[in-house]
Amino acid sequence: MPTLVAAHADPQMRRWLLHHIDDEDQARTWLEQQELAWAEGTRHSLAIVEVTTTAGVDELDPVGSVSIRRLAKRLEAAEVGYWVDPQARGRSVATRAVEAALGWATAYWHEDPVKRFELIHSVGNDASCRVALKLGFELEEELPAHPLKFPEPGHLHVRPA
Repeated sequence: MPTLVAAHADPQMRRWLLHHIDDEDQARTWLEQQELAWAEGTRHSLAIVEVTTTAGVDELDPVGSVSIRRLAKRLEAAEVGYWVDPQARGRSVATRAVEAALGWATAYWHEDPVKRFELIHSVGNDASCRVALKLGFELEEELPAHPLKFPEPGHLHVRPA
């Protein structure tokens, strides 16, 4: 849990994420919410981890998260979101993790397939825009701001499944 708190202290994370984790109680609650959403089938959150080996022992170091959720109003679509710890940025960690998660989601929903994936980010979040474009998501439209929840305009990127 200290890893979650430390990651969410990053100014970029605080700027772009809608929800922040400020202490271990909030981290615990966030993890419980992820488990509950998975059990309910409303959102599937996957940890992004890096493996480090010390004295022959592998350790998993969490460096981010990818979540995918079917859209209730349009079941043919699923929205993907992610965040990456500052120490993991600039090494295509997000790109590789999102690509793997999209592959997982496609296999997971094989009986009721997703026809398109959507990725939304704030207009000024250039790093997320680069990730979307690297993954083959096309910019479909610019979304207007909706204060208080979405104070800045956004980009809607889409990619066929």
